[in-house]
Amino acid sequence: MKNLVIERDHCAQLGLGDDGVAVGFCTNSTDSSLYVITYHGVVHGFRAGENPTALWRCPLGPELLPEGLEEEGDASAPDGGGGSGRAWLAAFSHVLELDALCIATRSGTIALLHVAEDAAQHLEQVGEIDGGVACLEWSPDGELLAILSGSGNLLVMNQAWELLYEGPALGPAAAAATAAAATEDGGVGGRLFQDARLSWRGDGKFFAVVCRDPTAAPAVAAATGSDAAAAPPPPYRVRIWDRATLELHSEGEAAEGLMPLPAWQPNGRHLYVPAAAAAAAATGAGGGAAAAAAASSGPSILLYERNGLRHGGFNLPSSAPVRALAWSCDSELLAVLTAPMSQQVAAAAQEGANVGADADAGAVSDEGAYDWVLQVWHRSNWHWYLKHERRYPHGRGGGPQIRWDEQYGGLLHVLTPGGVYEAVGLTWDTCVSERGTAVVVDGRALLLTPLRHGLVPPPMCAARVALPEAAVDVAIASLPSRTGASASSPSSSWSDEDEVVAALTSSGRLVLARSVEEDLWQETLEDQEALATEKGADAAAALLPAAPRLDVPLADGRRARALCWLYGSSSLLVLASPYPEEELEEGDGDVLVQVDVEWVSCGPADPTDPRVSPEVRLTERPPVYAGGRVLRIAPHAAGGVAVQLAGGAVARFVAGASALAPCGPAAALKVPCSVVRSTPAMAMAMTAEGAAVSREVPPLLGLSRSGMLCWGSAVISPADVTSMAIRARGPGGPALLYTTRKNLLYTVLMSQLASYSHRELTADPRSLRLNRREGDVQAAMHVAMRPDAATAASRDVAVRAVEAGAALVACPAGTPAPAPAASCPSAPSSSSAERLADVAVVLQMPRGNLEGVAPRSLVLAALVGALRRRDFGEAWRLASVQRVDLNLLVDYGWPSFLSSAGSLVAAVPRPTDLCDLLFAVRPGSVLEQGGPYAGALAWLGEAPARTAPAAAAGGAGPQQRGLGGGRAGQQQQQQLEGGADGGQDGGKGAGGGGSSGSSKVTAVCGAVREAVLALPDAAKYLEVVVTSYARSDPPQLEAAMRCIRDAKERELRATTTATTTTTASSRSSSSGSGSQEPAGAPAAPAASTVSGHSGPADKALKHLLLYVDADELYSTALGMYDMPLAYMVVVNAQKDPGEYLAELQRLAALSPPALQRHAVDMSLRRYPSALRNLVEAGQQHFQQALQLARERGLLRQLLQLYDNDPEHRPAVLDAYGEQLEASKRYEDAAVSYLAAGKLDKALRSYRAAGRWRMVFVVAGQLEYDEAAVQSLAAEVAEELAAGGQAADAAAVLLSYLGDVDNAVRTYTQAREWREAMRVAHAHGRADLVETVVAPAAAEAAAALLSESREAAERIRKYSQRLADVRTRRLALSAAVMAADEDGAAHGLPDDLQSDVVSLVSGLSIYTDATGAAGGPGPGTATASASSRAPSTVGGRKAYRQGKKVQKAGGRIRAGSPLEEASLVSHVHSLAPRPGGLEEAGQLGELLVLLGHDGDARTLQRAIAAWQAAYQEAREDMAAQPIPVDGPPHARAEMERLLQPAPDTSGVAWKWDVLRDFAA
Repeated sequence: MKNLVIERDHCAQLGLGDDGVAVGFCTNSTDSSLYVITYHGVVHGFRAGENPTALWRCPLGPELLPEGLEEEGDASAPDGGGGSGRAWLAAFSHVLELDALCIATRSGTIALLHVAEDAAQHLEQVGEIDGGVACLEWSPDGELLAILSGSGNLLVMNQAWELLYEGPALGPAAAAATAAAATEDGGVGGRLFQDARLSWRGDGKFFAVVCRDPTAAPAVAAATGSDAAAAPPPPYRVRIWDRATLELHSEGEAAEGLMPLPAWQPNGRHLYVPAAAAAAAATGAGGGAAAAAAASSGPSILLYERNGLRHGGFNLPSSAPVRALAWSCDSELLAVLTAPMSQQVAAAAQEGANVGADADAGAVSDEGAYDWVLQVWHRSNWHWYLKHERRYPHGRGGGPQIRWDEQYGGLLHVLTPGGVYEAVGLTWDTCVSERGTAVVVDGRALLLTPLRHGLVPPPMCAARVALPEAAVDVAIASLPSRTGASASSPSSSWSDEDEVVAALTSSGRLVLARSVEEDLWQETLEDQEALATEKGADAAAALLPAAPRLDVPLADGRRARALCWLYGSSSLLVLASPYPEEELEEGDGDVLVQVDVEWVSCGPADPTDPRVSPEVRLTERPPVYAGGRVLRIAPHAAGGVAVQLAGGAVARFVAGASALAPCGPAAALKVPCSVVRSTPAMAMAMTAEGAAVSREVPPLLGLSRSGMLCWGSAVISPADVTSMAIRARGPGGPALLYTTRKNLLYTVLMSQLASYSHRELTADPRSLRLNRREGDVQAAMHVAMRPDAATAASRDVAVRAVEAGAALVACPAGTPAPAPAASCPSAPSSSSAERLADVAVVLQMPRGNLEGVAPRSLVLAALVGALRRRDFGEAWRLASVQRVDLNLLVDYGWPSFLSSAGSLVAAVPRPTDLCDLLFAVRPGSVLEQGGPYAGALAWLGEAPARTAPAAAAGGAGPQQRGLGGGRAGQQQQQQLEGGADGGQDGGKGAGGGGSSGSSKVTAVCGAVREAVLALPDAAKYLEVVVTSYARSDPPQLEAAMRCIRDAKERELRATTTATTTTTASSRSSSSGSGSQEPAGAPAAPAASTVSGHSGPADKALKHLLLYVDADELYSTALGMYDMPLAYMVVVNAQKDPGEYLAELQRLAALSPPALQRHAVDMSLRRYPSALRNLVEAGQQHFQQALQLARERGLLRQLLQLYDNDPEHRPAVLDAYGEQLEASKRYEDAAVSYLAAGKLDKALRSYRAAGRWRMVFVVAGQLEYDEAAVQSLAAEVAEELAAGGQAADAAAVLLSYLGDVDNAVRTYTQAREWREAMRVAHAHGRADLVETVVAPAAAEAAAALLSESREAAERIRKYSQRLADVRTRRLALSAAVMAADEDGAAHGLPDDLQSDVVSLVSGLSIYTDATGAAGGPGPGTATASASSRAPSTVGGRKAYRQGKKVQKAGGRIRAGSPLEEASLVSHVHSLAPRPGGLEEAGQLGELLVLLGHDGDARTLQRAIAAWQAAYQEAREDMAAQPIPVDGPPHARAEMERLLQPAPDTSGVAWKWDVLRDFAA
């Protein structure tokens, strides 16, 4: 869909003086040098530019020029360069590697003219070639030189002029024929190889030779029937040589009329060789129709593969002979130069072209038949397009010479014999209207395709416009329809405008075509054909445009290169290059010419003067000089045309102005842009209104060759943009779309453009790194954590991934939408009251095909606009067609949907669509953070609703608002729901679940159900009602099944009534005199239909089975104790009824009903309900109920059921106590036993729980004697001591056994030092202090002293290790940051920026590690079990009497991901515990009491040092925290390891008298 446009057209007259016409030229792109050689052997050097500057002049010596050099001839003889046929020059090229010009003459002389800037020009004659030189070409790398001699030999040399190969150019097999042809005297034999040519492939591995094949001479003579002397010359053949072996690689297929002008595509794909037209056309023989038919065929361009096989080709549009072929360096454009035709051939060609054509068509013109024509061709989608054409008048010295630039693909150099040099810069651009009509230039035809009506890739199209010559530039616009008003008056409505296309041809003519209505170009062609048939003329296959002729040439004969419609006007602005002669111009810069168009007739649809083709009058106004070189022009939305100058400045041309008006610095583009687009008028108005300060809105958006996207002086994206398109209007307002080299499509609303900046969708390079030594698993994890651009784009509303190489073609504007409802509180803007085009965005793939896409941003803008104006029909269409999450219909403006459900139901009448909506609703909001459309409202410029989030479903449901619909709605609900109030879940089934605390899903289901129940034909919405119950949260399947059951019952009742009525009617009619039925009797087939499995109830059940599992519905029906309903589910679920029928019959036969329900509950594993029904069945089933309660853990429920039954309650309590005892809830079990009167079991449970006080209370209740009590006390004391309750054991020994010795010893084991001392002195046993307490205290103090010293040393050791690890981490982080900054500065990829990143994996926490977790501190004292409080809520928890479960301390692995965190955790584990400090205080007090003051002071000093060491380490760790990041599981592990120890600074354990005196 692209067209070639002229970006720049430098034309200058070179000062060649009297040195003759130019016969050759070459360029050096590295230093912008231009070298020209004249006919008289003078070489001129110029500095290329807008005004080429002469650098030097160097005449060649007489040794290179032929003797008796004659005057310049014409181009009548064939010459590959388009110059004189008698020119003495064979080759003239610049060799970059030698920094010299290589000159070869046809006489065989080869010379080098050194042109280095730091030295004077000097000529070096290299040598002579016997037989002369026909062609000389250097390889692309400048290493080899291939020469074709006039004798038919091929010579290959290197830069040192060493001969590498010499032999016949046709190969060794044709050596004899080549020698014979070269030595032949007279005739054409002596000139047989003079016009041979060769061409190198782009990579230099092969080169092709095209010359005459003397081996085919006998065959030619035999075919013509003449002798060898009078026979025509042999044909040309293609030979392909291999550079590596210097051997003939292949021979090309023979082709008639082959010409020696090979051009190998630089990418090496094909070799292109022209083939002349038929001999009759070349000679004019035969005359008349034969000559016309031959001439109309024209020459062709043939494609050859490397193996010599032909690969198709294409025909040229004219019969002019081809004189040169040249490929651009990027292999995109093929330049073809044709010579003027003779008068006889031109007349024959014109006659053949006009055969069968209408005389008024003007599709083919004879103008320019005698000109040199330069054509630029391009292939796309397997079709060859003539994209550009330039004409040069035939004059003295032959035709122009052409060369493509060696570095810039779109730059073409042209030099005429008269010394006029042109540098033509070509670039690609599209011509698309606001409605999306694309205009594609294809030579003498314009291909029109309204893309919003259908995607038709070229060369196919909706309509073709026939042109008299090839188009140079095209422009499309919309003009007001001709309804009697002035054509230049503004249009009142966009739909009242018709599209017009203007084309500028290569001869400087303006051609215009107009549609009959809007963009209906195909209908325009049909109307033209119908009108032509009506008038008796032949219908043309293409649109016939208006091609008026001016009295004087357009732009006074200047070369016109571009045109543009003035915005809002029926006038054109033509851009022309100035004359090469500067003295002919009255101003500076390019020339702008305004041409006013007056429509005499608009064509077939003209209401006053319909004609087959339009007719216009053109009025050209005086030219306006731009003052500089104009780069591009585009319509200015404020009126006129925006003109971009070469430097990027933007000026404005207003109709009738005599000069350009500058637009200011804000409108100037940042860099010169080859592609420009006009800022839409609506966007300019919106931006100007929303601007905080008054400033001019830039009229142009530009895209430079480097990929920079600009809006005036603001840079939208600095690089990598490949294409862009503008949507002039539509939902959300005008929008800018552009693609990047990462194959992403970005959408930006024009209202956001002032503050917009491009962002790349890539992962953070600092957080995710590729480890070069990682395994497959780690590599896969990194790929998953570091998504590519396409994956990242899926999470952005305004970005979409596209196919690689896709380019934007068009973004058709939206269509007007119906006016918003009057009840809508906020009327939408004009941009919102439009619908999205059927084809939102059109992309062209690299293959040439078109694809239409709908970016989420544009779809969401249209959908939100529809929701804003309450157009639920359009919103539903967009959501369903564009696959938008249907939750958006609910979440937008939540909870307003609950009150608008009726409007949705009215706009979406199909029940299946409503069911799809209900099953698509999910908890949460799609517009919130984490949702698929998060940020969509902010992107659209809307503030989020200040209501409760949709996840909480704030807002009233159907119960709060009432069922709605008045009495009719209540009646409809009663009809559909029937007995939904019955059963255990009746309230839930009928309520709709819409209370203030209900979920979003339930609220939506209730609102939709309420809306459909309020409809007059609510009966057909049974599927919706059922679905609303099934989709409630939680699902209300029983309510849904009740609706189906009640509907089925109504059907059966209706069937029975209909059958009875039919029977009575038949009896009545049989007894009467006729067979006619009563008027109101229903038909019998209807009753039979209802009685089958196709009624509404069955349909609703089948629909429900699509979303809900059949087994779940069967269980639901069975759980309702409705066997027929369960069987109905089986039948509609297409299950085997035999598998379920026996079970249903067995259940139905059970009696009483309570046992039947019990059996159903047991089959469904609803054990609480089964237990309740079993108890209801009678007292005789008590043992069965008790067994069921035991097996299923339902004893508490059974206890509730027998709460008022004193007979069976004790048995239940006893069983319940056993269950609690088995689960180690001994205290609760003991209470249950007490309630059941089982004191023995209660005593056992209290003993197991360690509650010794209650043990002796129960023993008293059991009336134990003294001996039994003492025996029990001994056992209990032993159990308590073994269970870690030494203090309680000592209390039992002292209270019930009076054993002071063992009591004191047990207190010391429990480390209750004060209590041990008190008991010893209370019972007069001071000796126990010396024998028991003092030794135990000394041993404990020694252990605590050793532990404190060791712990303090370990704290200092691990703190130092922690400091080292922290230093290494900070150093590596700094190195990685420095590498990132250095890589970003040099544009390096993330995985190549620095080798330091491979070390960061050692500090990553994205993988689990076996870190160390410290156990409880060694100094922790065992707490007394008596301090535990009994449970008061939920029963007593199980008490573990076994060993304490301690976490095994893991080894801290150096270099592991969690090394630093593990070190912190280990230091915290070494902290002194509060219990240990309190014990230290008791020991210090006891040591002082025993007279060991020094030992007490030493112990307190050591413990204090331990505490101080940890406190210092704790403060250091708090000052330099470890960053906690990574995945959730890694963060949780880090937080667990970094948990600090309890703070012991508030524990009072030190004795002042034992403090150091220096403290």
